[in-house]
Amino acid sequence: MGLKAPLRGAVIGCGYVSQYHLDAWAQEPRAEIVALCELDPAKLEAAGAKWPGAGRFTSAEAMFEAGPLDFVEICTRPDSHRELVELAARHGAHVLCQKPAAILRPVFRAMIDACDTSGTRLMIHENWRFRPWYRALRTEIDAGTVGRPIRLRIAHRDTRALRPDGFALQPYFAEMKRLILIEMGPHLVDTARYLIGEIQAVTATLGRHGRGHVGEDVATLLIAFAGGCEGLLDMSWCAPAETARPEWALNETVVEGTAATIRLQADGSLLVVSPDGRIERRPVALPPDDQVYVQGYAATQAHFVAGLLHGTNHETRGTDNLKTMEVIWAAYRAAEEGRIVVI
Repeated sequence: MGLKAPLRGAVIGCGYVSQYHLDAWAQEPRAEIVALCELDPAKLEAAGAKWPGAGRFTSAEAMFEAGPLDFVEICTRPDSHRELVELAARHGAHVLCQKPAAILRPVFRAMIDACDTSGTRLMIHENWRFRPWYRALRTEIDAGTVGRPIRLRIAHRDTRALRPDGFALQPYFAEMKRLILIEMGPHLVDTARYLIGEIQAVTATLGRHGRGHVGEDVATLLIAFAGGCEGLLDMSWCAPAETARPEWALNETVVEGTAATIRLQADGSLLVVSPDGRIERRPVALPPDDQVYVQGYAATQAHFVAGLLHGTNHETRGTDNLKTMEVIWAAYRAAEEGRIVVI
């Protein structure tokens, strides 16, 4: 028998980022969060205030033993993902897992295999592609608005690596030997793959310029898509954003093509510029300003729930997200070896 709404779900990990996941679940009528799991009692209490009817656990094993769950969303650090995914798979619970799914390929592969063996689903929470401006941009590309894509540029910038309190909300970042590329890179690479297609080669440069952390805080990737388009993925935690709305997770994005160039605007709209200079603005429907950021999480979760209820494929299922991570790992290798790496 297939799953029926409302699905019974749990959130594992109630740290900083979980607040957005929990707020988003409140917008999904086809699922109910019935359990919360967190090692830190204070964080668990704070999360419980958002879902007062949910059971509270400091042990994931105890949570699964307490009653059946249709799914879990894992919002913990990457080094705990494999153990939690395998635990969920053993209990027949489908998994929505925070990115990056894993730091190492064999670990990610083991997570995928565990779910495949148990017949459970694994989807990675890549929410950028589900934000309304990227869905609209993909629609324009598919409609032929840009013609043949020539180049994609995405830039993510802020100044956290230069500020004394830059990692205060996520202090473990300061200890990560691999930093901005493994943490932010999956967002940019997944979005690039969603908009243009598969990536077949990458070269990269990395740098560390701030103090108080050990990993790279600047990464520049040049990518080659299988269809002939080129890409520039520009990440810096040492510079202020330009055309961006960080409070929305809106980042500078441009698609250049043979028929037109499309530029993402700070209000979420798309600006279409033809070769002869004609300009047309395409509006993109957004929720109220204070709901735009959470809406990206809600859209991701809605896609996850729909896939479980209707048996449809998840766009960012484990095997698909593995392709994103292959680009990240290849970029590290390209930077270390100073060469182009074919994927």
